[in-house]
Amino acid sequence: MSQGNNQIVVIGASEHNLKNVNLEIPRNTLTVFTGVSGSGKSSLAFDTIFKEGQRRFVESLSAYARQFLGQSDKPRVEHMEGLSPTISVDQKTVNRSSRSTVGTVTEVYDHYRLLFARLGKPHCPECGTRITSQNPEQITDYAYLDGLNEPCIILAPMVQERKGEYRKELEEWAAQGFVRARVDGEIRRLDEEIKLARYEKHTIELVVDRLKITAEEKSRFTESVEKALQLGDGIAILHYRKRSTENDNEIHHDEDHLFSQLMACPSCQIALPEMEPRLFSFNAPQGACPTCNGIGQTSIFTEEKLCDSKLSVLDGAIQCFSEKGNLMYTKIDQRHVNKLMDTFGISKKSLWKNLSVEHRQLILYGNTKMKLGVSNIFRFPGMLLKKLEKEQWAGFIPILTFVNRFVKRPLEKFQHISICPDCNGSRLNKMALAVKFHGRGISSLSNDSIEASISFFEKIKPTETEQKIGRDIFREIMDRLNFLNDVGVGYLSLDRSASTLSGGEGQRIRLASQLGAGLQGVLYVLDEPSIGLHQSDNINLIRTLRKLRDRGNTVLVVEHDEETIRSADHLVDIGPTAGMNGGYITAQGSLKNIIETPESITGQFLSGNEKINIPSKRRPPSNEKITIHGASYNNLKNIDCEIPLGLFVAVAGVSGSGKSSLIDGILKKALTNNLMKDSKEKPGDHKKISGLEKIDRVIKIDQTPIGRTPRSNPATYTKVLDPIRELFSMTPEAKARGYKKGRFSFNVKGGRCEDCQGAGLKTIEMQFLSDVQVPCDICRGKRFNAETLQIFYKNRTIQDVLEMTVKEAESFFSAVPKIHSILQTLLDVGLSYIKLGQPSTTLSGGEAQRVKISSELRKKATGNTIYILDEPTTGLHFQDIRLLLSCLNELVDLGNTVVVIEHNLDVLKVADYLIELGPGGGQYGGVLVCEGSPEHLAESETLTGKFLKQIFCEAEISKSSNGIEKGKVLGEELVNTYGSGEQNLQEFKGLEDENIRNLITQRDILIKGASKNNLRHVDVRIPNNKMTVITGVSGSGKTSLAFDTIFAEGQARYLESLSTYARRFLGRMDKAPVDTIDGLSPAIAINQKSTGRNPRSTVATTTEIYDYLRLLYARIGKAHCPKTGKPLIGYSSSSAAAYCTNHFDGERVELLAPLYLPDSSKILLLDHPKHLSNVIDPLLKEGFVRININGEPVRLDEWDEISTNHKDQNGLEFTRDTTVDLVIDRLLVSKDDQKRLAEAIENAFYRGHGLVKICLTDQNGETKMLSETPANVESDFFQLEELTPRMFSFNSHLGACPTCDGLGGWSDTNESLCSDCDGERLKPEFRSVTINDLNISKFCQFSITEARTQIENWEFTENQQKVAEQALGEIISRLKFMEDVGLDYLTLDQKTATLSGGEAQRIRLASQIGSGLVGVMYVLDEPTIGLHARDTDRLIKTLKQMRDRGNSVIMVEHDLDTIRQADHLIDIGPGAGHYGGRVSAFGSPSEIASKKETLTGQYLSGEKFISIPEKCRPLKQDYSLNVNGAAANNLKKLDVMFPLGVFTVVTGVSGSGKSSLVVDVLQRALEKELNGKQVKPGEHKNIAGIEKIESVMVINQDPIGRTPRSNPATYSKVMDPIRDLFASMPEAQERGYKKGRFSFNAKEGRCSTCEGQGFHLIEMHFLSDVWVKCDQCKGKRYNRETLAVRYKGFTIADVLEMEISKGAEIFSSQPRIKRILKTMEEVGLGYMKLGQAGNTLSGGEAQRLKLSTELARRSRGETLYILDEPTTGLHVDDVARLLNVLHRLVDQGHSVLVIEHNLEVIKTADWVIDLGPEGGERGGQIIYQGIPKNCISKPESYTGKFLEPSFNNSAESRVLMSNLN
Repeated sequence: MSQGNNQIVVIGASEHNLKNVNLEIPRNTLTVFTGVSGSGKSSLAFDTIFKEGQRRFVESLSAYARQFLGQSDKPRVEHMEGLSPTISVDQKTVNRSSRSTVGTVTEVYDHYRLLFARLGKPHCPECGTRITSQNPEQITDYAYLDGLNEPCIILAPMVQERKGEYRKELEEWAAQGFVRARVDGEIRRLDEEIKLARYEKHTIELVVDRLKITAEEKSRFTESVEKALQLGDGIAILHYRKRSTENDNEIHHDEDHLFSQLMACPSCQIALPEMEPRLFSFNAPQGACPTCNGIGQTSIFTEEKLCDSKLSVLDGAIQCFSEKGNLMYTKIDQRHVNKLMDTFGISKKSLWKNLSVEHRQLILYGNTKMKLGVSNIFRFPGMLLKKLEKEQWAGFIPILTFVNRFVKRPLEKFQHISICPDCNGSRLNKMALAVKFHGRGISSLSNDSIEASISFFEKIKPTETEQKIGRDIFREIMDRLNFLNDVGVGYLSLDRSASTLSGGEGQRIRLASQLGAGLQGVLYVLDEPSIGLHQSDNINLIRTLRKLRDRGNTVLVVEHDEETIRSADHLVDIGPTAGMNGGYITAQGSLKNIIETPESITGQFLSGNEKINIPSKRRPPSNEKITIHGASYNNLKNIDCEIPLGLFVAVAGVSGSGKSSLIDGILKKALTNNLMKDSKEKPGDHKKISGLEKIDRVIKIDQTPIGRTPRSNPATYTKVLDPIRELFSMTPEAKARGYKKGRFSFNVKGGRCEDCQGAGLKTIEMQFLSDVQVPCDICRGKRFNAETLQIFYKNRTIQDVLEMTVKEAESFFSAVPKIHSILQTLLDVGLSYIKLGQPSTTLSGGEAQRVKISSELRKKATGNTIYILDEPTTGLHFQDIRLLLSCLNELVDLGNTVVVIEHNLDVLKVADYLIELGPGGGQYGGVLVCEGSPEHLAESETLTGKFLKQIFCEAEISKSSNGIEKGKVLGEELVNTYGSGEQNLQEFKGLEDENIRNLITQRDILIKGASKNNLRHVDVRIPNNKMTVITGVSGSGKTSLAFDTIFAEGQARYLESLSTYARRFLGRMDKAPVDTIDGLSPAIAINQKSTGRNPRSTVATTTEIYDYLRLLYARIGKAHCPKTGKPLIGYSSSSAAAYCTNHFDGERVELLAPLYLPDSSKILLLDHPKHLSNVIDPLLKEGFVRININGEPVRLDEWDEISTNHKDQNGLEFTRDTTVDLVIDRLLVSKDDQKRLAEAIENAFYRGHGLVKICLTDQNGETKMLSETPANVESDFFQLEELTPRMFSFNSHLGACPTCDGLGGWSDTNESLCSDCDGERLKPEFRSVTINDLNISKFCQFSITEARTQIENWEFTENQQKVAEQALGEIISRLKFMEDVGLDYLTLDQKTATLSGGEAQRIRLASQIGSGLVGVMYVLDEPTIGLHARDTDRLIKTLKQMRDRGNSVIMVEHDLDTIRQADHLIDIGPGAGHYGGRVSAFGSPSEIASKKETLTGQYLSGEKFISIPEKCRPLKQDYSLNVNGAAANNLKKLDVMFPLGVFTVVTGVSGSGKSSLVVDVLQRALEKELNGKQVKPGEHKNIAGIEKIESVMVINQDPIGRTPRSNPATYSKVMDPIRDLFASMPEAQERGYKKGRFSFNAKEGRCSTCEGQGFHLIEMHFLSDVWVKCDQCKGKRYNRETLAVRYKGFTIADVLEMEISKGAEIFSSQPRIKRILKTMEEVGLGYMKLGQAGNTLSGGEAQRLKLSTELARRSRGETLYILDEPTTGLHVDDVARLLNVLHRLVDQGHSVLVIEHNLEVIKTADWVIDLGPEGGERGGQIIYQGIPKNCISKPESYTGKFLEPSFNNSAESRVLMSNLN
């Protein structure tokens, strides 16, 4: 790894206020970003570094997944490198939903749900009986155990307690052959007359069989039970005598035994729903309690909440009416109330409490059950009035209950909340609650604390089955519980609502999940993790951050906490101050570096030069106080607490101790209720509060923004803008022009610039890039129009004032007391640097807080106000805290009370009075530990007091010591625990390159117990930041280890850090079945064969270049008229006025609004001139005077005289050729009267639907038409919508050519290009948008190199450059990376369906190189697939480049050259299938080659090799297929001979045209001709010689079946004679078993429990699925009766478990079976089991199975076998086996044609066809045809170059030569 990769490099960061920041951050360190509030810390850490790191990783996910991950904007930064995938840990973002709990947030509850769904034991919710499902065999076994040798009646229940005569049913049962039935408990014959009372309930059970329970009758008994279950819908009754012992006497009594095949209680008949995880989810309808809908509480509208007993109905006793007089959110109003009262004779004036109970009940609950709906509640209230006329009333509470379904929160104050009576707060329905696991229900388990839950799982002893199914679940649950316990929240219960968690608890829960992920190589970015943490918790936090770092991660922390700063390895101080004066790197490096930088305010505080002083004396408490008695809200323990008034009071204590519950939950709400009588705030539980009357105002000051839009600013919030605007309106110029105060607001029409609507900037939405803001072209960013900016006060405009800082404005308005006093308060709180007009959205939380405090300071003091602040130091630097404390003390000096919840010691030490709660959090807190002065707490040595005592001691020492000494005192515990961060960093920097690599790769990937598929509990270590190859024979378990284990786990762990919403759409990321994996990094898979065959996909879309092009064309493209090619121009009223001034200055014009234009597509006011009469009166009323008809003026007030018969003033009829224009204004164009001109044009645009006609009255009425929307008016073309990127997408209906639907043509017709779009795929209006005279389709016709050259030569205006900058950078970088991997010849519009595998793979790799990520684990599946040996060299260079950046590269590979280049090699084997799954060898390639212990080692060393045939088969004359004029894709009209009867290989570099020739042309033509397949061959003239072959067979590696039911025995058809053989056995003949009985797919022979699968699949959702043996058949698939038949002692199940070699031996006397099995054995499949599930075979195994089937088949004539890259996934030894098979086929008289790059295959061929010389357009030619050896003499053949060593230098060549000699 290079030195540069040890650092995160940021160049040119300019987000928000950052000033083009350049920064280098050492990787694998704990780095703290600090600086004053608003200096730019979060802009750099989150908006730049985090956003870019996550964006780059997320781009590696599928396009489908990415669309759900939110808009991933690219930050404003020139360049970044050294980035890793990033994870943000936000401590304040705990889900506050009422449905969210600790269990759901931590995902422990998700695993609980899975546990209970898979291992829970269901019970009947009514009677508590255990519910099980029983099959016929189990019922039989039970009966034989319970009632052996007893007579038994087997009954099928048909009617259960139902009324009726059942005459028809009884007759039908008799006709079906049944003889008896038990009717109401009595056995009756069905041939006798049975009369049943029609209206009485009856029970009827059919007698299926009567027999004695003996061994001889067991088979009959089972079949009868099965029949009874079938008739009784899964229920059967066995009536037999049961023996029991009573008083030592054995007694016998007959009784019914009820059995159920269903998951249902047989006695209560309650069926249990499917046992799925959602059954245990209170957020899903399947599991939620129906009464409370899964909330655990019920909310009911009650009289107490809804009505004021002291008021009458007339005066508003019913309090849910709005100020407008309607029932909230409905159209029910006072009319309904009056009608109700009058109808039922209820007095409106009587107080509510004086009304009778009956009347109150009638008003609230109504007197009839009425159907309520949207119509009668929200839309047509008259319907309820009509009901009242009939004396029917629904009641206010039913109506509100209906409304509450749509609007919940505003109505909550009228509802009483109580524990749900049905689920008792557990949230789940009774079915879910009746499922038990080791005696505990899921609700009971969730109610335990985390500590108790750990104890429960440690003590349980699972059964063997439970252990197998639950292994992964138990591990995940225990890991999560232990991590939560480790971070100190073990006291929390899992059902605790997340909304009640403190900030500190939420933060630790989030961090615990990241520790649990165990990732390395990640960049963690944290935003003030110390928020809400007590100092004692802070030490645990820092320990956690260090743990993350020590695992090989980089930890970036935005922080102001002094302990965290001093414990950092690296510090970055941003400043020097805030806002526009910030955004620079003031200092960086070690603690010492920061302290020694005089410009660093942070350094000044750390050194002790600047500090927050402890007050010399504190305010003494007075007798005035508020006392809270018996506070018991949440975890408060019935405490009494006094809050002295007139003081600065701070409430302290550890996280979760109850501080917010006391102050926010009780005090604040009680004060609000006391001061606001209509408040519906409900204080938390307490007995009483005394002293509330002494407060007249309660104000909570927090850090929420002062406005949500950029239009709000400090000037508007503090109201200082009001007197400023008034001042401007009083100037003489403003008075002269009649300008009022409103003229000087940029939020209302009149004074603002209408072009940008007062914003000053135009935001160009760049979708997936950062939005770009460009200054408004009209006002140049000044927000106001030109006329407003002509008004000056002291030579400054209103815009100049808004651009002033507070300090500048204070001086400027010093003579205006009303303004000056407000500005002075802003100065007092330290906001001198912010601008008056600075958008509120750019203010930091601390700045917003101080703006609010300044507003309070200027209010008139009452001395009786209480200010409540919850952690006000959040986000505040030492300097900011000092300013904040000054402000708060000023409020107290005015006689007010300030109550602060805080942990910050700088706040606590200056407070007058402290209240400490604790001693712990949660159930261990809620106690008043101590109260009094800070010194009193220090003396008492409470938890907080200990830290205060340290502060007071330090204050004495710091008078004579520097900052380093201070750090030793303050951070003594930290330094002792962790060592010096500065020392760690210096050691890090002093290492040499190789040592640095060793340091960063300190944690290898360690896997223990991997058991996916055939892996045998594998333990393996993979070195980090190395290139590791995993190899082994086909089917040995390589992919199971690399992808199903390592990749799956690596990606799953990272994606768990994304939002829950996003993860829903990312597919199932199953956990791997593995004991532990340590050292994982975020994983990215690169699959080279996953090229999309979608005809819509192109090179440009795949690489996302087209996405950026669409963005460019939408934002800066020039639109043209598709008819004339002229540019489209649009005008605003201001720009149209400027156009008039520039062209017609000094001329008289008439401004017209067209009302009708002949032959125009524009929709105007009139659709025909004859309708003009209809609009005359409205136009007159609006003040208009004239219209022009055909250019002639007509006065509107004279219209009646000329309007007869719709004729104009010349007597002509109104036709569609008549023009009608409304005269808006007539004026002389002058630069001095722009306002009138602009307003007239704006009016014309409005009346003319976006058109204005300018008539030059001085030039014979010459006219000019301008359009508000971009248009070419002369050609009648209007752009109806603003251009968007989707309009340039041929995959969207908005942009796609409607004729070809965006495809550009049709592949199944001779006319390949669309006649309308000529193959350009877009609508004509979007093809007419150009940049530098090129439309987007024409641009995409360029090759990669040509496209880059074009873009680099484009020229833009300044604004265009600003808009295009980011998109251009992305396009150019992608084009360069494509060139770097050798794809410069591809065109952007080339369809991906035509790409070769090698080209697709390099495109994917290029995108990963372009991401520049570090610390990633790349997992590749045979990247050499489809690559020529020449391209393989390029690939290996690329992979090494990725490794050298600091990534781990793990690939499954068989190519020997690639293996030799690896740093580390893992050989899986020793064989395939159940003979594989172990690590045979590991180490460097040279080490494995030298040991020669494995097949791989033997081939690497040359001990084993694939030999070259002694001679090639001779070609037969006139025995060939001849393709003429092949021109598919890039083929250059080739004439090619394919000799028959030999082994032919077609080869060439990637993209040279091999598949086009063999597959698209030859294979499809043969399939069409010989097989009748409906395919279209690639372009060619003809193919001669087809008649010489009988058939064509394509052999590929597709699975032989998609389900476990397909297997080698069924695919090879050997199962048919085997089943015939078993059916011929004497036992089968005797029982009448046919061939079908021995199929596990047939109902009669298979096990009914598992339906012939032998196993049950236990779906584990987000964990790896588990297969467990069927309890009934023990994995044998068949029922007992079928398994009684044997051949040579083997059952049919034994045969399926046999290896093929064993089977060939057992069935040696059966020729038909033996022939098939022997062939399978000969192709190397002897190890495979006959019944092995087809979906578990590797691609190579499936391929060989298909070939063996062909070999074993009776010959049906000469066949051409075509194989496309058959060595995919094959080890060299597998390739040798494959070649033997292929040569056998040729020896049998068939022909084999192979597309291949593998040199081992090429060198053994009889005939080679080499295409090239390059890929793409430079390919498609025949370079060589002939025998392999002669190819090496062809200098232009890359194949020959790489073949040469095989013939001249290789071991096999030497052996061959010695044989020839």
